[in-house]
Amino acid sequence: MLRRLLVPLAITLAIPALGCGAAVAPQPPTTAEAATTRAPVAQATHGPLKLVGDALGDVPLTAPQRATLEKMATDAEARHSGAHAARRGLVLAVAAQVEAGQIDRPALQPKIDALVAAMQAVQPTDRAAFEQLHAVLSPDQRVAFVDAVEAHVAARAQQMRDKHPLAKWAADLGLSEAQKAQIKDAMKQRWQAAGHEERREEGTGARERGAKLMNAFKQDRFVMDEVAPPLDVSRKAQKTSERMLRVAEAALSVLTPQQRALAAQKLRDRAESMDEVAPRMP
Repeated sequence: MLRRLLVPLAITLAIPALGCGAAVAPQPPTTAEAATTRAPVAQATHGPLKLVGDALGDVPLTAPQRATLEKMATDAEARHSGAHAARRGLVLAVAAQVEAGQIDRPALQPKIDALVAAMQAVQPTDRAAFEQLHAVLSPDQRVAFVDAVEAHVAARAQQMRDKHPLAKWAADLGLSEAQKAQIKDAMKQRWQAAGHEERREEGTGARERGAKLMNAFKQDRFVMDEVAPPLDVSRKAQKTSERMLRVAEAALSVLTPQQRALAAQKLRDRAESMDEVAPRMP
């Protein structure tokens, strides 16, 4: 679960435009500027960015800091509009294939390529943005932020344990016990076929990278290239899409036409949100 937050976290905050003129000595903050408040940031945003804003709500922030972070979040939401549109196009294409009853991977590849291009375009600025977040916060605030992130991730993990996404999909589609068993077995076989290295990367490797990133964020020096090399965006997009398609393919041979239509509509609904589309195997 930590990876599910930390990967989007590094690509959701935007860095404001910075001037290139001579440095200006900082002025002592006024009493009003030094006062801090606790309240969520970026509440008009969606998905992982909103979760970050909620975590920042547990951090005492000054008014100037809050204004900077709100601007960063607004810019991030706008900057990722291209990636969101590409992701929406891919999910809608999958929804159409689900309703038709057959997954055509070659036909989906241009949609995946468009998503890769959109993600690659914003990655450098996104990484700089996470470094800027570190610079905006004081040492104590960085620790409070990391603690808040971990608390919010733990809360989401508990929600997942209480009601797994697969259970909700099963209920919404009206799956019989036999259908649920068939789909679960098919998904398990496809997951095992992915290989040991991929399963490790999804689990232990991701947790180790996440822990390293957040521990480094607490320190005075924080350089993304030193603690978290840039992601292979193409590989990540392919893997994310592969996970979604594995779920679809596992279900298609089991679902009735009416259930396929319901599943397609659920995918279309999710395409309009920032939520993860494909439920994961536990």
